[in-house]
Amino acid sequence: MKKIELSDYEFDVGTREVPMKKSYEVKESYVNLLLSPLLKLNGRELLLSQKLASKILESKEDYILLEGVDYDKLCKAVNAHEGFSKHDIELVRRVLEAPDVKVDEVK
Repeated sequence: MKKIELSDYEFDVGTREVPMKKSYEVKESYVNLLLSPLLKLNGRELLLSQKLASKILESKEDYILLEGVDYDKLCKAVNAHEGFSKHDIELVRRVLEAPDVKVDEVK
């Protein structure tokens, strides 16, 4: 399984003279990527992507564990997007460099 960090992070938007930070809304950004028109999703794919988007939005943790198809879907969405900026580096890194975690089955 892959562990995807979902917590928001801050980035600089000000200048040296007037430093300012802005919060990057991670969950909403992943949802926008998953449901992007750039993916040219058909109806079935749209519904499956919406399911994953809901899981991300509803996560009570600062991370989500994804396996196989869901992780591939998120990677595809990230890789399909064009026009990222320096503020998006952390968002992209969290997906494409997501750590593998071992999960034990609860009995």
